[in-house]
Amino acid sequence: MRDIVLLGLILAFVAASFRRPYFMALGYIWVDFLQPQKLTYSFLSGASIALFMAIGAFAFYILRDEKQRIRIGAAQVLVVLLVLYATVSTFGWAVVTDHAAEKWDWVWKGLLFSVFLPWVLTTRRRVEAAAFVMVLSTAAITISGGIKTLLGGGGYGNVSFLVTSNTGLYEGSTLATVSMSLIPLTLWLYRQNMIIKRNILTFLATAGIIFSMLLVTIGAEARTGLVAGAILTILLWWISKRKLVFAALIAGVAVVAIPLLPTSFTDRMSTIKTFDEDASASTRLAVWGWTLDYVAEHPLGGGFGVYRINRLDIDMQRREGDADNQAVRTVTVQDNSRAFHNSYFEVLGELGYPGLAIYLAIVALTLQAAWKLRKISTGDPDRDIWFRDLGTMMLVSILVYMSGSMFVGIAFQPPFYDLLAITIAATHIARRERLAIRDEEKFGPRVRAGGMGSPAPAKA
Repeated sequence: MRDIVLLGLILAFVAASFRRPYFMALGYIWVDFLQPQKLTYSFLSGASIALFMAIGAFAFYILRDEKQRIRIGAAQVLVVLLVLYATVSTFGWAVVTDHAAEKWDWVWKGLLFSVFLPWVLTTRRRVEAAAFVMVLSTAAITISGGIKTLLGGGGYGNVSFLVTSNTGLYEGSTLATVSMSLIPLTLWLYRQNMIIKRNILTFLATAGIIFSMLLVTIGAEARTGLVAGAILTILLWWISKRKLVFAALIAGVAVVAIPLLPTSFTDRMSTIKTFDEDASASTRLAVWGWTLDYVAEHPLGGGFGVYRINRLDIDMQRREGDADNQAVRTVTVQDNSRAFHNSYFEVLGELGYPGLAIYLAIVALTLQAAWKLRKISTGDPDRDIWFRDLGTMMLVSILVYMSGSMFVGIAFQPPFYDLLAITIAATHIARRERLAIRDEEKFGPRVRAGGMGSPAPAKA
């Protein structure tokens, strides 16, 4: 039954694309987030659905969509450069060749598609539709995980989502980070979208989605989620116009919610203060140290999956005796093939100093684009609110994502690059609308309809 439903959704995206060609691109985003091939048990299981949707999106764009003149930005160029460098690394000097090729197979598709997306998202409604797909696809996972949490079935590594998996959004720390980073985008959609009118139902739906994102973060018991949530709270307070009211509200929620948190959650979060006694935290520090030593000898990195060759000696603190008379001793344990658990060390270890420089430049340019978007002026105050609020929320989303990335290896996961694509697309739309308004003021209203040599706007 699940296969039939998912196949029906895929076919619905294809059918809708004959009328609205950009729906195939939306379908690719849906596949990239939800990974329906992992939710099935028969003919769709393991199928290359993402590749099919990507080819379809490109074909519908070429054959049926209206084109807009869009310049490729510096961030997009760097994403292409990162893909090229990763390709050379994978087939040139990768240490763990099988795993490198496996990771490269999904990395290049997601990154290059994000470069293509701004050519498709040429109207504000299209941008909103893409944002809706991102949020609702994530919500499909967080709602199921949130229900499991409410039923008492949470726990680190034990949150049952739609499927038993530990990759992509189905990995707890990744889901916690992405969920926290998408809350600002969810708020923006509620306030600014032109597709669905605001009413009590949309308010309740928005509140429910955000609540599920918070719940699944608690259920996953991932310290990454706590860090991302703290950064999100600080940034939302920073952009709030009523800081005292916002602070009082957060304090009130904390007073009510903290006593209700599961003991397993509070116990795990408390290990942040005693990281040298926690096996997971100590292992991460050891992996980061190993990565620095490795790239000192291999500055170009070791290719995707190079962490599999690490051999670690981990020093941990052990407390012995009762509370009044404790002795602390250091013990050394050995481990191997431990993942980076940090996006920046992930890029450094796999792609070396050149790859890290490219990645950091992409992040910096994305933040710069979001900052410029929140300052943009098209000449129409009503339109400016849409763009500026999007720029502000994108800035918060990206900063939260980058903060969570300090504790989970998600440097090549699609959500960040889709946020980049939406930001770039909105920037192009704002520039085009600003020029259209200026031409209209100069030549008359016929310009926006395609007169005086100005291109007609793309269909929604």
